[in-house]
Amino acid sequence: MPNGTVIFLNGTSSSGKTSISLELQQILDEPYLHISVDKFLYMLPVDYINGGKPWEATKEVMFKVIKGMHHALPALVATGNNIIVDHVLEERQWLEECVTLLADYKVLFVSVTCSLEELQRRERERGDRNIGLANYQYNLVHTHGIYDLEIDTEYNKTQECALQIKRCLLGSPHFNAFKELKQRVCN
Repeated sequence: MPNGTVIFLNGTSSSGKTSISLELQQILDEPYLHISVDKFLYMLPVDYINGGKPWEATKEVMFKVIKGMHHALPALVATGNNIIVDHVLEERQWLEECVTLLADYKVLFVSVTCSLEELQRRERERGDRNIGLANYQYNLVHTHGIYDLEIDTEYNKTQECALQIKRCLLGSPHFNAFKELKQRVCN
């Protein structure tokens, strides 16, 4: 059974990753599973999500959930599933873990960005995010600097962003960002 393909979207909260993921599921010829860090975290009891538990306890539990998600990704891909990963790589450890676990597979690593002002506007309009989350994440998620594709959701509609990813996916059989990052991580 051949391995699946990974489309790995990295960006701050409210950057448009989930909307792009859902659009990709509609326009790609093969089925892709949408794997979101939010979906994994929302499996936790509500007290861990709404601040009912002390932050240190919540942080420890959330980090374990995220580590579990990372380890589930190669199992899905190795069994022939195509996946779209919707993530916020705000911790260097998370990037290193994902790169180590997935670099041997076909991974299209995509930066999803827009201006901080636009992120703040979206965050206020959404109403389901803590205000300031995107601001906190803004200078953390892209510090490694290597992607196969960078898309800006401020100036491109969701459908156009998804089409850019589809064209890149179909236009190149090889992607190098995760492989280059693995070289950095392992050396």
